Amino acid sequence: MDLIQTTIVPDTWEALGGPSSMSPYPQGVYVDPAGTVLECASLPVDDGLAELKTLLGDAAGNLDSELAWRQPTKMRCVSLRRLLDAWTAMRMRGALPGESMMHMAGLSRIQYLFIDENDIVLAGPVGGIETRRGWHVDRASGLTTLRFDFFLACLASAVGNQPFGCTIDPTTEGLQNAAKVAAAVQADKLPIGKADAAMVAALGMQRVEVFGTAGDTPMGCLMVEADRHMKQLALGLEAMPEGARNYFDVVEENIEAGVPNDLLLRLWFTSAPRPVRADAERTVFELAGTPVRLSGQNERAMANGRRGNVTRDPRSEEFVEDFNRNWHAIRGAYPIYGALESIYRTASAAELMHRYADSTRQRALLESLISSSPSSMFQMGNPRQVMSIAVMNSMRKGRRTHHVLLASGGVSVNAKQTLVSKIADYPSLSSMNRPANNPPKLLHKWWWNVGR
Repeated sequence: MDLIQTTIVPDTWEALGGPSSMSPYPQGVYVDPAGTVLECASLPVDDGLAELKTLLGDAAGNLDSELAWRQPTKMRCVSLRRLLDAWTAMRMRGALPGESMMHMAGLSRIQYLFIDENDIVLAGPVGGIETRRGWHVDRASGLTTLRFDFFLACLASAVGNQPFGCTIDPTTEGLQNAAKVAAAVQADKLPIGKADAAMVAALGMQRVEVFGTAGDTPMGCLMVEADRHMKQLALGLEAMPEGARNYFDVVEENIEAGVPNDLLLRLWFTSAPRPVRADAERTVFELAGTPVRLSGQNERAMANGRRGNVTRDPRSEEFVEDFNRNWHAIRGAYPIYGALESIYRTASAAELMHRYADSTRQRALLESLISSSPSSMFQMGNPRQVMSIAVMNSMRKGRRTHHVLLASGGVSVNAKQTLVSKIADYPSLSSMNRPANNPPKLLHKWWWNVGR
């Protein structure tokens, strides 16, 4: 939400409230015992030797190598039944998933989904996996790898018809206090140089809620962190890639039309339907498109700190459109968004399985996968609150000063909404060689390459 006010003072400032953050994950953020999300300094954890061996093709042709999953290939297949068997054997030994399993053998996108009576196979190209700022990223697609624990959580969401996500909201008392600070600045009762700190104190802590899935997991914390970072981009705390604009850039470029006044702007990530093609039997599926987008909504700010009626603001709409138009560039600059997109990509594949893997054996496979979730092994602090942020910004039309307060947002993942309502028939998919018909002879091999 953005509370935007106009007053007559020499300089302009904007106050941002409503960041979010995450627990130990590749980003430098953690959750303290009180549930407060805090940033911390972190050292890079990139494995230089692994990077060099991957680039030199040290594991090429040797699927037994610990680094083989990082190697590029035209198409990589992952058998969910064999993956489940391998994971079950590891759990019986008290072991954790290895890197290849945790990162789904390097898949960053699922291009094809094969549903067989005895198995479900995921397939997609791998451009070679490297580590960027702690994230495993496909060099060709720029996407982060899919995660095994995220996949199981998305599968549980699809099968249970339970959307999930997170919200970050200020308290009613915080918004009331923020309005008082803004009024004090307008009346010249509070020096402009002290306004940002006063606004942070007035807003206080904001509520963080993860719904539909566990919050004390890497996926729960990732969603909160992505929302936090998006707000930093919106308000210029983090740099937009070349050609993309933050929210204040858009407001300033439209300054001749006036400024938004007394508005609450909510920004959140949500599902975008992906096109899907399938054979006539609905056993081979091809997925395309980007499954995530930024969305926004404006409401009138109320003096009592509550939300008023929804209203339209062209500047907010322009920012959201520009953000989505530059999504690939933003994702390339900040791997956190590739990781967020991987959740939506996984959710769309999980929804296809839920809809079309409907035989008794197929349903049993899905249920066994869900019940094997390793999430409990990665528990961390449950994010419950986050400190507000205030930002100074100079933007002027004559002697008018603009006060902007971004106060809430979130992430929403609805597996049903990640796919278009009608799947297109594509008969030629029927002629594809089905990986489930020709897997490796060794049963413990749960992934393999085709088309080298």
